[in-house]
Amino acid sequence: MEKSERLKELRKHARVDVALSGEEKQLIEKVDDVDVIITGGPITAAVINAAPKLKMIQTTSVGFEYIDEGAAAARGVIICNVAGVNANSVVELDFGMILDIARRIGAHNRLMREGGWARVEVERQVEIRNSTIGIVGLGAIGSRMAQFATQGFNMKVLAHDPYITEARAQQFNARLVDLETLFRESDIVSIHVPLNDETRHMIGERLLRFMKPTAIFVSSARGPIVDEKALIKVLQEKRISGACLDVYEVEPLPKESPLRSLDNVSLVPHIGSTPGIMVEMRETAVWNVLRVARGESPLNVQTSKVYYTSHKWSN
Repeated sequence: MEKSERLKELRKHARVDVALSGEEKQLIEKVDDVDVIITGGPITAAVINAAPKLKMIQTTSVGFEYIDEGAAAARGVIICNVAGVNANSVVELDFGMILDIARRIGAHNRLMREGGWARVEVERQVEIRNSTIGIVGLGAIGSRMAQFATQGFNMKVLAHDPYITEARAQQFNARLVDLETLFRESDIVSIHVPLNDETRHMIGERLLRFMKPTAIFVSSARGPIVDEKALIKVLQEKRISGACLDVYEVEPLPKESPLRSLDNVSLVPHIGSTPGIMVEMRETAVWNVLRVARGESPLNVQTSKVYYTSHKWSN
């Protein structure tokens, strides 16, 4: 971060203090006089309440479930993220995992390394071109998923997102449907919603059992959105073709997790953003704070109600 040109520019407009630890106690000692916090880790109510001048928390990630949103709102503090920066990176990984499961690439790789030569689970190998993908959450990443699906694989796109209009969905050649319809009709179901009280365990056994026996489930948003025990049960029963997972309810994934022993799962350890994109996400976070330091309006405000009602942003 210290090599960042944007950070050097920010230092010309504001005093920048770096916390060497994300521990609550150390943060509380540092935030008494700060206006903005840039973070990729937890910001608790105690930290927010210890910062009377705080007006903005800028994340270096897309998700911000690790910030006490209620405490921030009560103090008139907005939360900004870096939505969209890692969209291509995440979608490329998702389609890599989808192809892995659709063609059993990993299983064939293991067979070859063990000296074998055969087709694995022939009845479950499918071509994804011209299939139907269901996307839950048509935001920055979900909409990019739709673009890849239609332009790269000529897929039909179903989407569920209560916060967008039909016209917005049509921009991405998607048809808005209810969740049950999406799970019933899709050959691939991909989850792209933020983690909050509304979406925690949003995907449970009931919805998973609506999926076709040939369908593939993809989760690369946040682990707790999916009831992991229910997913494991469905996978163990081979009720669906397989799952592609980049995120988990507990991270790192426990060594004893049944997911590690299932042969119908493509597992990666939360690597949706490439190293280069992670640098770009941090740079984008600094750039947004630099805008504010220059007197410009912040971008990617995720708590817009706070922004428009807080006295800290009234000027």
